[in-house]
Amino acid sequence: MKFYKKIVFSVLAVLMIGIPPFGSVSTARLNPVSKEDYIILTTKNLLKAATLFKNYRENKYNVHIVTLSDIRSNKAKDIRLYLKKHFTNGYLLIIGSEKTIPRPAMYPSEKEHNISFDSPGKTETDLYYGLLSENIDKDGDGFPGEFYDDDMKISPDLIVGRIPFDNESIVEKVFYDTVKFEKDSPSKAVLAASFISYPGELYQGVKIFNGDGAREEELISHLLPVRTVKLYNKSGDFPSVYDATLPLNKENFYSEITDAGFTDWVAHGSREAAYNDIWFDRNKNGIPDDGNEFKSFISADDSFKANGIFFSGSCLNENGNSNLGTALLEKGAVSFIGSTEISFSPSYFAKSSDGGTGSINYYFVKNLVNGETVGKALYDSFRYFFNNFIFSDIEDPVEGSLMDIYDYNIYGDPALRWHFKVSKTKKNKNYGKSPVSFSIKFGKNIEITLNIPKEENLFFLFPPDNLLITKVSVPSAIIDNNFGIIRLNGTSGTVTIYGRVRGNLNGLLKVEDGAGISVKTINVKGYDLKDFNFDGKVNETDTAIFYKNFGKTYMSPTFNKLCDLNFDHKTDGTDLFLFIKKGPA
Repeated sequence: MKFYKKIVFSVLAVLMIGIPPFGSVSTARLNPVSKEDYIILTTKNLLKAATLFKNYRENKYNVHIVTLSDIRSNKAKDIRLYLKKHFTNGYLLIIGSEKTIPRPAMYPSEKEHNISFDSPGKTETDLYYGLLSENIDKDGDGFPGEFYDDDMKISPDLIVGRIPFDNESIVEKVFYDTVKFEKDSPSKAVLAASFISYPGELYQGVKIFNGDGAREEELISHLLPVRTVKLYNKSGDFPSVYDATLPLNKENFYSEITDAGFTDWVAHGSREAAYNDIWFDRNKNGIPDDGNEFKSFISADDSFKANGIFFSGSCLNENGNSNLGTALLEKGAVSFIGSTEISFSPSYFAKSSDGGTGSINYYFVKNLVNGETVGKALYDSFRYFFNNFIFSDIEDPVEGSLMDIYDYNIYGDPALRWHFKVSKTKKNKNYGKSPVSFSIKFGKNIEITLNIPKEENLFFLFPPDNLLITKVSVPSAIIDNNFGIIRLNGTSGTVTIYGRVRGNLNGLLKVEDGAGISVKTINVKGYDLKDFNFDGKVNETDTAIFYKNFGKTYMSPTFNKLCDLNFDHKTDGTDLFLFIKKGPA
C-alpha cells in the first residue's frame, strides 16, 4: 500500500534514440534561456539510462545531467545546496533508489520528530530538494519543515520526481514505457474506492462519519473527459450507495488497469498493498464494533500488468525502498504518486474544499486533465491546497495537512503528460422501479412506512440537513444521519422510520434496492432550525444550548450537531450570525 524483471533492449533501439559518448557531462546552463531547466540527478553507473531521458526531453527543456560525483557528496543537505547554487526553477528527475540518493526527512510538527502511526511526524520527502528559496529550518534545530517553528510556506522551485532504481535495465524499461505512453496515451480512467470508516466508528476515541471513498471518486469522475470505470465497495452490510461499474475486488481491478491511462484509488494502505475495508454487522446492532475485514485489491507480490499514471489515496504505499509504487513501475506503470508515511483526510470528505489528501487528489486530477504535466499538476495542487485548505480538515491537526504535502511523492518522470482523447458519451445506469413502496405521515414529527414484499438488502436515502432520523423499527438498521442513509439488511414486511423535520424540507426520499428505485417528493415545513430541543419555540433554553456548544467541532464528545446551522461539522462565528439574526435560520 515488489518485482524485478530484467529487460534487455536492442542495440537498434538505443541507436535510434541517439546516445552520445559517455564521459564527463557538463552541468553548465544552456541557451536559449526561454526553456525551462530539466535536471537529472543520478550516479555514474546510471549515465546511459539518464542520457535516454536527456535526449528525449532536450527538445523542450534545457537538460542538465548532474551526478553525485559532480556534487562530491551523497548527503541530502549537500545535494540541496548544490541545486540551490546552480538552478532556480524547473524539473528535477532523480534516477536512483532512496538508498543511493537519499530521500530526506522533514518534520511537520515540532512536537513529534519520530515516525508516528497516529499523529504527524517524521516524513521522508523528495520535496526537500524542490524548496530551494525557502529557509526550511528557520529555528535551526535540525528538524526542517516544522509548520509553526519554521513558519513553513509551500512554493516549490523545482518539481521533483524519482525513478527509484539502481538497476539500469529497470530504469531503461521505465523510459521506454514513458515514451510509449506519451505517444499513445490510453483514454480510459479507473476509479477505485473503499470505505475508510463506517458511521459511528471510533477514531482516537471519538465517533466519526461514514468515510466512503466513493464520494471523493465521484467528485473526480466529473473532471474526467474520458471513459471511466468505477470500482466501489459493494460487499458487507454497509456497501457504497454510489453506482459502480463493477464491485471492487482484485479480479476486477487487475482486469481494468491493464489498458488504463489513469488509475486513482481511495483506500487503507500498507507498504505493499491497498485494501478494501468491509463491515459485516455480525451482532446486528448497527454499530461497527465487532471488527472489519480488510481484503487487498492490489498487492505488490501479485502477478499483474499495470499501465499509465497512478494516484494512491492510501497510507504508506511509497514507504521504504521496495513498495507498491516500485512494483507498479516494474509492472508497466509510468508514474506513481503515493504516500511515504501515514496521510490524513477527514472521514466526512464530500467537497473539494474539505481538506486532507482528498483535496490534493481532486486538484491534482483537475490540473492533469487541463494539460499540465504530472509534476506540475501535483505541485500546483500543493500550492493551492496550502494557501486555501490547510486548516479545512477539522478531524486532524493542521500539521497533518502539511504532512500530506510532504507525504506525496512522484515515482516517474515529473514532465510526463497524459495525451488523452475526449470521450463523447458516458453511460448512465438505468434503474427499474423498486417493488418496495412507502407512505408518509407528514408533519414536524414525521413517520415513513416501508412495505418490503420479500427479504431485501436496501438503502433508504433522505436529505440529511433537514431530516433527523431518530428511530427505525428494525433494531439492526444502520442509521447515517450525516449523509442521509439508512441501510436495511435482510429485512421484509413493514418498517417504520421516525424523524423530525428541521426548517423547510423540499427534497426527495428514495428507496433503492437491487431491482430499482422508488422515489417520493416531500415538502414539509418543520421545526425552526434554532429550536434545538424541539419544543416548538425558540427561547432562552435554545440560546443556552447554542452557547454551550459554541466553539466545538463534531470531534467533541459533547458536540450538538443541531447547533451547526450551516452544516459544516462545527459551531463557529458563521453559526452565531445565523442564530442571532432575526427570523428562521
